Amino acid sequence: MNSNTPTLPPNQHLVATFTFAVLLPLVYYIPPLVVSKVTDNHFMVTVLSLGIIVPVISYVALPLFLRH
Repeated sequence: MNSNTPTLPPNQHLVATFTFAVLLPLVYYIPPLVVSKVTDNHFMVTVLSLGIIVPVISYVALPLFLRH
């Protein structure tokens, strides 16, 4: 792709729908996994779950989705 070629920003509704679809299973499965493998302290489960979910969304799912 030519570096001078303008690129259109992604459709915000499509990105939001994709993010929702990827977050749903992560939020459903990661916290129970943390409870069973690490701790049952609610605060720590939340912190560790977010520590897993946010990088997966930020560095894996969205870049793959937004790649042209």
